Amino acid sequence: MQTALRILSLETHKFQGEWALIGDTSFIDLELKVHQLWRWNEQQPLRLEAQRWSGPLLCVPPPAGWIKGNFDCLDYQRPIELLRKGIIDAWVASYPDIPDDDDPEIASIRLNRMPMLLLVSPNHPLLELGEAITMVDIARYPSMALPDGAFPKFQEIATQCGIWNIPNKQTSFKYQDWYGRMDSNDLAIAYGTPLSLQLLETTKVILPVKLPIEVGDALLLRRSFLQSPQTEVLHRTLIDRLHPLAEANAEIQLLL
Repeated sequence: MQTALRILSLETHKFQGEWALIGDTSFIDLELKVHQLWRWNEQQPLRLEAQRWSGPLLCVPPPAGWIKGNFDCLDYQRPIELLRKGIIDAWVASYPDIPDDDDPEIASIRLNRMPMLLLVSPNHPLLELGEAITMVDIARYPSMALPDGAFPKFQEIATQCGIWNIPNKQTSFKYQDWYGRMDSNDLAIAYGTPLSLQLLETTKVILPVKLPIEVGDALLLRRSFLQSPQTEVLHRTLIDRLHPLAEANAEIQLLL
């Protein structure tokens, strides 16, 4: 490995638990694209990554021809980089943080839409307000946030609503580090969706407010593979797995 690094004039650096290459990676980037094309053309297993809620619910077991990732990313930037470089082949991402429709490289297939929910512990003081609760009331309490820029589109809206005010440096999801902070601080407000609620290990109560945020899941992949049979299998499997979840919860709307 050291010989290869020396020939390519590269160095390695570990950042936030992951090894990264330092230097001109043009040659490596080309090799990654060639290897990815081989995987698709030769019916080799493809790499599927997803968010912490959509992964366990929609991607396990992985669809035929696909292998699952870690499902622990807590940002938009790293997975989209892996997708653009050809390291992963598809990503079930979180809307609204997906590439714009005119992105020349990455295609986005919306799968569903649903409301964003605010969650508190059963003894939270805000529950005493009942249906009279307002966003002004909610903004008086600490609410969970991710590192600045982790989900830039969602962050912009959430900040305007006053629900992005506890700094957090996490880049990978661990239940105890995320919701455990809420369990140890009864005043904290977390956010979730009708899908992510199914993964909670402790009781949380949904605050009776409607946020001006539409969220959902979207399948992202390189445009050159959009019409591939493997994409059709993956898309169909994701929709099939979403069907019973949507039937059980009217707040989850499928986008067919």
